[in-house]
Amino acid sequence: MNFRRIVSKLTNRYVIATVVFVLVILFFDQFNIRKQINLHRELKEQEEEIEHLQSHIALYKDSLQMVTEDPEGMEQIAREKYYMKRDNEVVYKIADEE
Repeated sequence: MNFRRIVSKLTNRYVIATVVFVLVILFFDQFNIRKQINLHRELKEQEEEIEHLQSHIALYKDSLQMVTEDPEGMEQIAREKYYMKRDNEVVYKIADEE
């Protein structure tokens, strides 16, 4: 008896219309579940990229500040990265094993 009662309530036209509406929204709509999951994943990747780039920006700001404010820092960077030397010096470059 209970099973017949449940079946009769499930075959109600309002219940059927609601189920069809939910299925259309979840699977066939322009912004269905799969698309929402992909968009959420892409958003997380973009946020991680932003954090990564912000850490690089902070590092470069520190280097820029060191170069512009500290003449010794400018000399250190010029010697290490660009192999510059003073007039009375000789610089030997030792190659890495790589």
